[in-house]
Amino acid sequence: MVLEQEREKSWASLPQVSPRWRRNLGALLGFGVLIFFLALRLDPLRGWQAYLINFLFWGGMAQGAVVFAAIYHVVGGKWGPSVRRCGEGMVAFLPVSFALFLPLYFTLDSFLSPARDLNPARGAWFDPRFIFVRGGLGLGLMTVLSLFLVYYSVRLEVGWAQERKLRPRRWLYEWITDGWQGEEVESQRCQRGMDVLAAGVLLAYSVTYTFMAFDLIMSLDPFWYSSLFGGYYFISTFYLGLAGLAVACVLVQGRLAPSAVTPSQLSDLGRLLLGFDLTYVAMIWSQYVVIWYGNLPEETQFIILRVWTMPWAIFSWSVLALSVFIPFVIFLSQQAKRVPKMVFAVGVLIASGLWLERYVLIVPSLWHSDSIPLGWVEIGVTAGFFGAFGLSYLFFLGRFPIVPFAPSGAQSAVLEIKGGGERAVKV
Repeated sequence: MVLEQEREKSWASLPQVSPRWRRNLGALLGFGVLIFFLALRLDPLRGWQAYLINFLFWGGMAQGAVVFAAIYHVVGGKWGPSVRRCGEGMVAFLPVSFALFLPLYFTLDSFLSPARDLNPARGAWFDPRFIFVRGGLGLGLMTVLSLFLVYYSVRLEVGWAQERKLRPRRWLYEWITDGWQGEEVESQRCQRGMDVLAAGVLLAYSVTYTFMAFDLIMSLDPFWYSSLFGGYYFISTFYLGLAGLAVACVLVQGRLAPSAVTPSQLSDLGRLLLGFDLTYVAMIWSQYVVIWYGNLPEETQFIILRVWTMPWAIFSWSVLALSVFIPFVIFLSQQAKRVPKMVFAVGVLIASGLWLERYVLIVPSLWHSDSIPLGWVEIGVTAGFFGAFGLSYLFFLGRFPIVPFAPSGAQSAVLEIKGGGERAVKV
């Protein structure tokens, strides 16, 4: 009986999203589309490189958060089911991200032709059509696997709610509960599905994002080769996903569902961010030390241009300050990791630094003017992507409970309550 009440409460406490949020995000999306098409008319290279930066940034953030949810399931995590659900919510942006990949077909040749002209030895592997096909297949596979992972995560809850007519019959709920066979059977089915799909997401993520690093970033430079860069990039993207997840959890707690994320869960998420802060800087050092020790001109030039040549050096050192040094100092404090405003600020700092990281990785390879392409075009395109990302996330939050509940076959469920305490409920 207690479990039934808790489940009903989880559905009754769906975040109430103000229409003003949707209007504002929609306005940002429209503004971004307008700026992008204006940039294509006035300066196509600048418009497309801003598009590529934001495609890698926002799509990577969403995928990194879903990968966190997959890892959480694989390791049998118990500390933050609502944090896991906040990560799963970002799956709503992945179909949008896949659609946003398709327009890159029209600019890949202009991006890659200067590098091919300077170094014809690169061969067919970096042919724009080949890059587009394998990139599309990889992203398509990642999107499908991620969607079905979240599908099995929410199916049990949606089916339970539909049986009791707690939610109106919508096409999405109908699709999720198609072939429903009762909670006992579905509990085992969903568990098996998540076991397989979580492992598939992790494997596909490492492969897909390794190729994305090679195809959409490394290929822009005519002479730079690095087998380490793929690993560096998917760790960086996962770190970005954790930063976005931290921001989302604080916003959900403060604005939408106050009891969903507790201070203890924020603290655990802060520890995870601190750990990947160190992992990320270790990957940077591993990338740098191999290039430095090898002393190969075609590789050292890539680093020298970005780390020691102005104005790019300012951006590169800003990346380290925003994404590594400042978060590390703040999160050395145990108390700071429990303060929502502090977690939010650190998440924004890390995400801002990683946006600059993508900027520094891409723009110096394409932009050969004395001016710095950082202004109204980049701000406008970023605002548009942010609007699309926010609308997608709100779509998920308005339809699925933030606090998942345990299946009735479990021995007990630990339900987090506001204030950081917890109590065990026998099932």
